[in-house]
Amino acid sequence: ECGACTVLIDDVPRYACMTLAVEVEGAKITTLEGLMKGEELGPVQQAFAEHDAFQCGYCTPGQIMAVEGLLRKKPRPSVEEIRSGMSGNLCRCGAYKHIVNAAQHAAEMKKT
Repeated sequence: ECGACTVLIDDVPRYACMTLAVEVEGAKITTLEGLMKGEELGPVQQAFAEHDAFQCGYCTPGQIMAVEGLLRKKPRPSVEEIRSGMSGNLCRCGAYKHIVNAAQHAAEMKKT
């Protein structure tokens, strides 16, 4: 339950490791790769790269998916809402400040 395997199921972040395939039959499932725009990174992926929001990279896919899910639900979240939305994703490297900064930047990028 570290959040590294987070995917979006009908735009809601869920742990893939805790989800049975029969539970999501017919649902829209989005993985990290589904956020790309052709060969270009999606806004959340780009913001993570620009803000050095990862160190070892282990938790990064889950963190990105959690931010994407949050922004789909709440396009302009406060810092507290970002922290709350990320609470199910652990980062052992301690890059939380950078992750919050990336989430704020991604929200700005998605507005345009």
